[in-house]
Amino acid sequence: MSADTETGQSAPGRVELNQTWDVGALVDLTTDYHNSMPVDMSAPLPSFQLRELDDEMAALCEGMPYRTYSQEVHMCVQAGNFLETGAHMFPEMESVADIGLERLFVSAVLLEVPRGRDEKVTAADLDEALRATGETIHVGDAIVIATGYNRYGSKDQVADLTPHFSYDAVAWAVEKRPSILASDAASWYDGTEEPSFWPLLLKSGTLVIGSLVNVCKIEAGRLRLIALPMKIRGAMAAPCRLIAVLPSSQPQS
Repeated sequence: MSADTETGQSAPGRVELNQTWDVGALVDLTTDYHNSMPVDMSAPLPSFQLRELDDEMAALCEGMPYRTYSQEVHMCVQAGNFLETGAHMFPEMESVADIGLERLFVSAVLLEVPRGRDEKVTAADLDEALRATGETIHVGDAIVIATGYNRYGSKDQVADLTPHFSYDAVAWAVEKRPSILASDAASWYDGTEEPSFWPLLLKSGTLVIGSLVNVCKIEAGRLRLIALPMKIRGAMAAPCRLIAVLPSSQPQS
């Protein structure tokens, strides 16, 4: 990514994909944002709030032949489905606005490891799931871990029902050098295993996104992912639309 010498800002780099994507179907892996949505488990961080700017817009439109409307959003950047960078723990690392587009349009491997409340996904589980796909994880791919949990579908307000990851599972993933590590699990660390895997994961530069929905609609081991985080300069995370691009050869259910 080059620098704009006049403004001092980063200029968008040119992304050469040099490939044709097989698009059979699109699956939205992210939830809607709304005032009654589950809040982050790390209270007292602010929950998502959408407010109508009725008085402000009434004043703005006074004397005009029509009325327009606007709204205000108040939220923590770690609300809903958010893409997180290593700056969550290491402020000197990249912000969301610094992420290159080539890391947001990627090939991905889906690893299915069904787990229930407080059960852990281990490195052995991921090895077995990868063998079952017959795929190879290449550097820069995304890894999507499907446990069968659905925070927003189950209205699990504080993520009490989520599975977790073991340290060796995260170390296994980091060793693959993925662009993105994503999962339907919500609270990845159970708070008891020592050491915590978070320093290892975030320092690696791997982008992280959790609490995915609709993962059960993916029946292909290999797919494409499009991640569209809000481009906020200096932010360590941002709300993100994550889209699975399924191949036309995906088995029909």
